[in-house]
Amino acid sequence: MGFDLKQQFLTQNQCYQEGSPLAPKGVMVHSTGVAQPDPMVFVQRWNKPDVAKCVHAFLGREQIIQTLPWTFRGWHAGTGASGRSANDTHLSFECCEPAGHTYQGGTMVGYDVKANQAYFEDIYRSAVELTAMLCQKFSLDPQKPGVVICHAEGHSLGIASGHGDVLQWWPKHGATMDQFRLDVAAAMAGEEEDMTQERFDEMMNDYLARQAQLPPGGWSADARKWAEESGVVAGDGGGNFRYQSFASREEIVQMLYRLNQPD
Repeated sequence: MGFDLKQQFLTQNQCYQEGSPLAPKGVMVHSTGVAQPDPMVFVQRWNKPDVAKCVHAFLGREQIIQTLPWTFRGWHAGTGASGRSANDTHLSFECCEPAGHTYQGGTMVGYDVKANQAYFEDIYRSAVELTAMLCQKFSLDPQKPGVVICHAEGHSLGIASGHGDVLQWWPKHGATMDQFRLDVAAAMAGEEEDMTQERFDEMMNDYLARQAQLPPGGWSADARKWAEESGVVAGDGGGNFRYQSFASREEIVQMLYRLNQPD
């Protein structure tokens, strides 16, 4: 995958602080609904405790900023007519829209399709690559019904509020969600063909290093306090307990050994 992915978590946002777990079953594509191409503008606006929304990433023309751990539940879909919400099942990202247009009743006004064609192609390509990466990471089939959807499709399925994105924008450039799903599947197939053991090891080491730096969710605070005070979890000696990282069998037996030692 060729996109530039950076992490800047919305640590002041209540959604992040709650850290509710998510086992991803799909990916929901959004667009911001405002003419602002800089993803950092949204990162700054949303990194506050009183903002009742939170997505996993913002996608700009030159970079993607991950704002929520992939395994944290986001606040992006609202509640649909069924009473269910894609917040409970889907990862999410916002595609930043180019400058120069306004909205009236959910419709783009003054949008120059020709002038924005190159911008859209860059955004679309990055959206394909990011979605392909997420589908590979969580073993999702992008062509299975309900897995890769946009907010408007989520509304039709009864699992999202009544927003029209990205169907108010993408079709202006001849792009459909059906084609998007096909392109995601093709990107996944291409990446699998190019994968080598060396590349896989590199990606896994990078993933484990990033996971080790993630803060734990608030829901485990009491258990963590007990584990640390009782010595069951000792950390690395530098104050890092790596709660979001995997535990090896060696580490598990060490914890069990400590647990069974007499006081």
